[in-house]
Amino acid sequence: MEQSRVAGTVILNQQDGHKKFLVQKKDDTVSFIQTTINNNYTSLACILEKLTQSAGLDSDVMDLVELTNINVENEKLPLFVFSLDEECIDYSSLNPEILWEEPATLRMVLQDFNVSGVPFLN
Repeated sequence: MEQSRVAGTVILNQQDGHKKFLVQKKDDTVSFIQTTINNNYTSLACILEKLTQSAGLDSDVMDLVELTNINVENEKLPLFVFSLDEECIDYSSLNPEILWEEPATLRMVLQDFNVSGVPFLN
């Protein structure tokens, strides 16, 4: 039996007022960060662990701002959206496949998924 997956992204609130979004780049494809759900933990705990390990983020300073569902390859995945202020991150701890991208890139990513209820990403 295939394990269920969960997806997530983080809105970076930059000091100049602009926003960036955390995405994963594999080859030439940009996508939401995804991980499998460990049956001993909630989907929220699994995506938080992935974000802290791969992006070096501190889960204590992130706020959950949105939860919706996306369809990826005929599988419905929960999509957690967190918010984080720029002064709380360490850019040097990012995995090379994890990038902070402009809102236009996130709009392209969203076009690739069937989203159940459009997330309000202000």
